[in-house]
Amino acid sequence: MRKAAAVWASALLLAAAALAAYRFLAVDREQRRLGGEIQALKQDQQRMRQTLDASQEALAAASDEASLRMREDLQAVAGMRVAIVEYYQTNGRMPAQQADAGLPAPDHYRGRTLKSATVAPDGSIDLVFDAASGVDGGRIRFVADTTRADAMGVRWRCETADYPQIKRVSPLCEYEPPVPKIAGAPAAPGS
Repeated sequence: MRKAAAVWASALLLAAAALAAYRFLAVDREQRRLGGEIQALKQDQQRMRQTLDASQEALAAASDEASLRMREDLQAVAGMRVAIVEYYQTNGRMPAQQADAGLPAPDHYRGRTLKSATVAPDGSIDLVFDAASGVDGGRIRFVADTTRADAMGVRWRCETADYPQIKRVSPLCEYEPPVPKIAGAPAAPGS
């Protein structure tokens, strides 16, 4: 009987060892499978990062090219500001239109991205750009400040609601997001 119990115990130990070995192999196989999936996910993630980086670089390059074009057009408008300031100093008021300051028609000002440059009755300059600027019909405005013109000369402020990255074009320009219109609210003066 002892012998039978010993054989039975040995068989039981062998069965337990076989079960443990089977479980070990099953766990090892599952870990390898998961390791392969993790490696595949890491590779996918790396490819996605590379694609995203390439997209961001392409977008930045396109933005930089548009910025360069716009920068050149803004330099061309410098002459308009000089003509407006000269008119103001001579006449004590801002020109009401281009011709008053001896400037050509708005559509005469065409640049790499610039469609037109218009002198407003308050002496400000409204620039309209084409799609090559990143925003078809995008606007930049140079506003003349004459509050201290006698001591400091006419000062210019540059602003836009269409180009959030305007600082790339001109560090002196400010982005002023458009104010959302509220349904049922009265229209703002001048709109």
